[in-house]
Amino acid sequence: MTEVYATPQTQTAARPGGSAPSLGARPILSVRQIEKVYGNRDSVTRAINDISFDVAPGEFVGIMGPSGSGKTTLLNCVATIDTVTSGHILVDGRDITGLRSRALAKFRRDDLGFIFQDSNLLDTLTGFENIALALTVKGESTASIKPRVQAIARTLGVDEVLGKYPYQMSGGQKQRIAAARAMVADPKLVLADEPTGALDSRSATVMLETLSMMNADLHATIMMVTHDSFAASFASRILFIKDGEVFHQLYRGRKTNDELYQNIADTLTMITTGGDRR
Repeated sequence: MTEVYATPQTQTAARPGGSAPSLGARPILSVRQIEKVYGNRDSVTRAINDISFDVAPGEFVGIMGPSGSGKTTLLNCVATIDTVTSGHILVDGRDITGLRSRALAKFRRDDLGFIFQDSNLLDTLTGFENIALALTVKGESTASIKPRVQAIARTLGVDEVLGKYPYQMSGGQKQRIAAARAMVADPKLVLADEPTGALDSRSATVMLETLSMMNADLHATIMMVTHDSFAASFASRILFIKDGEVFHQLYRGRKTNDELYQNIADTLTMITTGGDRR
């Protein structure tokens, strides 16, 4: 098959202060002809089929596609939760596909930040302690942890709930604490899996604005899987996955969120009705 290679391109963000990707720099993420196959010779499922793309430093990339398209499998492979059958995944130039357990644990700890749909906070820890955990496991000094946690919490607007336990927080507050935990150790790549999927519309908007601010002001490189067109409209680029392949991609350019949202909706309609790439 002909490989579809998805790359960043020069663009101007529609939101004031939007982070411009560092397109001349080495990609933070390079996915090279990866495949993921489940089953055996008698029953094979090809969840990912020869996908390649780059994510530049400072990009906010959305991954979309219908159920079963392979988007979650793709995220899991980048996150090293799952392994590829073939191909290579490079993070900041380092091939992570062959890392052994100790190196893999260090990579996850030092280079990745995770935001899950259900926040994955520890119920027995306060907001402060949940955020601090990302620094504690890295062996950061006690003296340095407090100011760093307070700074990121203040930036993301959750400093008022640092002393609360997850059961005392709203869903939106828990997700922003999770975002702070993902960012506090300054990861090379933040992976967000349906970060607004469990939130009401108002909390979802606040969370998406938080992700945008992380990208624009903190220069976070973000890859977000979502089924929601509104959430995807906050990204600077959207990759559409269909049947385990990159089907299409959209760039924000000078589009407003509303204009990008309509483009996303049109592309999803094209995918579900069996249209061709444009």
